[in-house]
Amino acid sequence: MKKILKISILLLIPVSILFSSCFKQLEVKNLNEPDIYDVLGSPEAVYQLAASLFYNWYIDVQTHSWSPLMSMMTMADQGTSSWLNSGMYDLSSEPRQAFDNTETYRYAHIFEHYWAHMYRVLNQANDILRVLHNGMEIGDIGENGQGKDTKMVEAFSYFIQGLSLGYLGLVYDKAFVITEYTDPGTAKPLPYTQVIDSALVSLNKCIEIASQSSFTIPDDWINGKTYTNNDLVKLAYSYMARFLVYEPRNAQQNEQTDWSLVLDYANHGITQDFEIFLDNVRWKNWVFHYTYERDDWVRVDARIIHMMDTSYPWHLDSPNDPGVAHSIDARLGTDFVHVNTCPFKPERGYYHYSFYLYKRIPYTFSNADWFPEFYVNELNLIKAEAYVHLGDLQSAINIVNQSSRVTRGHLPPLPSDATADQILKAIFYERDIELFVAGFGTDFFDMRRRDMLQKGTLLNFPIPARELDIMGMPLYTFGGVENADGINTSNGGWFPSNSK
Repeated sequence: MKKILKISILLLIPVSILFSSCFKQLEVKNLNEPDIYDVLGSPEAVYQLAASLFYNWYIDVQTHSWSPLMSMMTMADQGTSSWLNSGMYDLSSEPRQAFDNTETYRYAHIFEHYWAHMYRVLNQANDILRVLHNGMEIGDIGENGQGKDTKMVEAFSYFIQGLSLGYLGLVYDKAFVITEYTDPGTAKPLPYTQVIDSALVSLNKCIEIASQSSFTIPDDWINGKTYTNNDLVKLAYSYMARFLVYEPRNAQQNEQTDWSLVLDYANHGITQDFEIFLDNVRWKNWVFHYTYERDDWVRVDARIIHMMDTSYPWHLDSPNDPGVAHSIDARLGTDFVHVNTCPFKPERGYYHYSFYLYKRIPYTFSNADWFPEFYVNELNLIKAEAYVHLGDLQSAINIVNQSSRVTRGHLPPLPSDATADQILKAIFYERDIELFVAGFGTDFFDMRRRDMLQKGTLLNFPIPARELDIMGMPLYTFGGVENADGINTSNGGWFPSNSK
C-alpha cells in the first residue's frame, strides 16, 4: 500500500500545482525538514497545492471514467441506460448479477480509479499538513502578515482530508485511514464505519481551526465564489451530516443513526446552496455531460416518473412509449421532458427503456453555469428526517411544508396531523425528485439505507482487485441475487409487492 500511495502522490502533485492559477509571495519560518518532499519545499508550492485540492477532489468525483457514479445512479433506478459505459449495464441488469471484482473486468477502472484518486487527493492534503506541522508558515511578505494564510491552508487541507475519507467510507466496504500521522506501510483496511468516523474527526479539526481564525478562501479554490472561515465551518458541518445520514447499509442501521447528532450538525450547516461555477475551461462536470445533458446516454428511470404520476408504468416491459405523464407536481413539467423515442438496445432489456429526460440544470459543455453540489434543501430535508426519528413531528412538518414540495412542486402542504410514515414518505419523495445530480451518490445512498435497492444490488464496492493482489489478500466481491444478505448485497427492493 505504501508503494502505491507514494507513487501516486509523487507523480500527481506536480500536475495539480500546474493546474492551480493561484500565486502569492510567501515566506517560510522554522522549517525543520526542508527536504520532507522536494515538491513541497517552498511555501509557494504548498499554497498552490492547497489551492488545487478541491478541484482535484471534485474532478475525480465528477469524471465518468474515474468514478462509479454513473453505475450507482442506474443501480438506484434513478437514471437508466443500456449502454456498457462505466459499468451501467452490468450493474443495473435484471436480475442483478455479482460484481466482477477482477483486474480483467473491462470497467474495473470505474472503482479502481476512484479509489486511487481519492487517495491521491487525500495524500496531497496529508503532505500539506505534514509540512505545516513541521514548522512551515505561509504569509504575505511586506504586509506584516507572516503566517497569515497558514490557518486557511491547514483548515482547508483538513476539509479535503475529511471529504476524501468520508466518500471512501460511503463507497467501499473497507478502506485505509491515512492521515498526516499515518505510516502507510503499516496501515490496514478498516470497516467503513471507522473510515467515516475518521472523516468526522478530520472535519472537526477543520471546524476547530476555522472557527478560531479569520480568512477568506480565494474564488478559484472552489470556483466562482470566495468563502470565509465561517463559510468553511458551515460546509464542514454539512458534509458531516451527510456522512452520518448516508453511512447505513440497510434500514435497520438507518434506525440506529444518531439523529440528534445529525440534527446538531445540520443546524450548523449551510444556509445557501453550495454551487460550483463550471467554466468548461478547467472546471467541467463530465458525469453530467455523459448522463442527463445528452439525450441518448442516460434517461430518467420510469420509477421516478411513476412517483409523480402513479398511472404511469413503474417498470417498462416493452418498447412502446407509454405517452406523456401528468401530475399535480409542477416539476414534471419544469424539470422533466418527454420524448417519443428511445435509443437503447432492446436485446439488453426493455426495463432499461425510458422516454423522459432531465432538463432542470441549464449547464452544458456549450453553456457555462453554476452546478449544484449541496442544496440547502437537502440539508433541510435531513433536519426534517432527524425530527421524525426524534419524535418532533410538527417541526418535521413545518420544514417539509417550507421546502421544494410547496415552493417548486406546488403540492399541498402536509396536514398538521400527518403521521411519521406520511412525513417520511414526503421527505423521500422530495429527495428523489429534487436532489437529482446534486451530490455524489445521493440517490444510491438513499435507496441503500431504506432497503430499496433491487435484490442482489451490491450495497458497497469491495476493495479493488488490483489493490487486493498487491496486498496479498484474497479476492472477494458483492452483488447477485444469490448473495443477497442485506449486509453487503441488497435483500430488499422497491418493486410493488403485488406486481413483481
